[in-house]
This record gives sequence, C-alpha cells and structure tokens, in this order.
Amino acid sequence: MHIHVANLPREIDEKKLADLFKPYGPLASTRIDLDRVTGKPTGFAEVEIADDEQGKKAIEGLHGTKLTDYPLSLKDITEPKSDDKHHAGVSGHGKKTEGGARGGARGQGARGPSFQAPRRGGQRGA
Repeated sequence: MHIHVANLPREIDEKKLADLFKPYGPLASTRIDLDRVTGKPTGFAEVEIADDEQGKKAIEGLHGTKLTDYPLSLKDITEPKSDDKHHAGVSGHGKKTEGGARGGARGQGARGPSFQAPRRGGQRGA
C-alpha cells in the first residue's frame, strides 16, 4: 500500500519517518519530497507498506497526529488493480474520455467551434 503523508516536520529524514511507522510494520520504501531550491524537506512524503492491513492501521493510527502545529494527513494512493480491457476509454470518474487532459474536442466549447477569444493589447479596433 502506498501512503501519502502531509504536514510532516521540516526536519524529517528517512530514519525519523521509519520510526514513525515502526509500530505498524516495516516500510518497503520511502520518498521524502525536497524543495528544488533549498534541498530541504517540504513536509510531504510517500511511504510504501507491503501489507495492506498494516497500511490501513497506519493510516487510522497516525491520521490526525500532531507532530507540528498541523495534524498529519495520511491518504492511501495505491493505484487500483484493474483489467485494461474492462476499463478502456473510461476515466476515473466513470465518464468516457475524449481528447486529452483538457477534456473533449478542443475548440468546440459552450460557444461553438467558431468562437475566437478577444485580442489583447496592441490591436485596438482591428
């Protein structure tokens, strides 16, 4: 089970993170998010616990625990196991997908295919 952890102390390291989860079983992997500029932890991490039951217990036991001014937030982010043939063409919301991330066919929104956005700057009245 993959778990996203938010509101961790900025001083967190892998050992402290492993110690936090120790009562719920060993961690299969950890990844602490680091700030691109400073290289310091951002307060977010992802952990993997091999046993799903232990993962659920960890979420129940640690969610809301205060290590800083803010309570920890834990969320199961394990991707559901599915048969590709069964779910082909269906997004996570049960809707048939068309097009890319912007949804639907581009250029054919609520105003129709011929709508052009107003021009900005430089060309008044043109």
